[in-house]
Amino acid sequence: MARYLSRESEPFGKWKGIPIYLTTILSVLLAFGFLVSVALKHSPVLASLVFTTPVVSWKGWLSVLSYPFVEPPTFFSPLLIMCFYQWSTGIETHLGRGPLMRLLLLLLLLPVAFLGAMWLAGISGGTLSGSFLITAGLLVAFSTLYPNAEWWGWVPFKYLAFACILCASLISISDQDWLGAASLWLICAAAYFNIHHAIEQEFDDVGPDDHFNLAARLRRWFQRKPKFRVVTRTREAYAAQAREESYGDELDDEVDALLEKIARDGLGSLSAKERALLEQAREALLKKERK
Repeated sequence: MARYLSRESEPFGKWKGIPIYLTTILSVLLAFGFLVSVALKHSPVLASLVFTTPVVSWKGWLSVLSYPFVEPPTFFSPLLIMCFYQWSTGIETHLGRGPLMRLLLLLLLLPVAFLGAMWLAGISGGTLSGSFLITAGLLVAFSTLYPNAEWWGWVPFKYLAFACILCASLISISDQDWLGAASLWLICAAAYFNIHHAIEQEFDDVGPDDHFNLAARLRRWFQRKPKFRVVTRTREAYAAQAREESYGDELDDEVDALLEKIARDGLGSLSAKERALLEQAREALLKKERK
């Protein structure tokens, strides 16, 4: 049973009629980070906020939380912030702040863990800055939650997400940025499965205490599912149905004429054949109601 209404999907409050969500606060922080990145573009302070492997100091670990706000200024930076706000708001208002926070933490920490694992495996270090990967994960998450929602009333989001991820992958491959391409696909897969799990929790029929009960989950996975069999209708069946519908229309017309005659001349004016036809129509009506 869905527990949709029990989620924290309402805004914290309103400011001049504008609803304030968690997404609103994060979007403001992203815009502030964009301005700081512009102001400190050539400063070593900005470089210290970028996550880079290997991590050699405690300041490097703090960059795990700061790197999404170090947004290199581009022509599309405002559009990136707008997309972050739209897709995050769609997830927050549907699933609530809790699932959104878990998704954002996953998208934040997974690239860090991946680059750390690659460095331990002997692959050269990588760098993380900006919210590109997080926004890409949000696009996949939003498309998973609303697959048939349309961008500008034209392109379904599932196709938009596929096209964007494909283009980003081709750019990374053409630049031989194999770590970037792998990070992108890892983020997309994590966002997809995270939202699928959130939807399963939202609209399942297990109790609220069974979400982390492995036995209950396994029973549902291996539960026997009903089988549906497609019955192909033959040409003769269609012809019989058409004849039956045609006969029913003719019978309705004759009954209407008989009712008009009864209203005009009374029931005694009907002949035996007309009475039999009226009785036949009554039996057909009763048979239809019993179905």
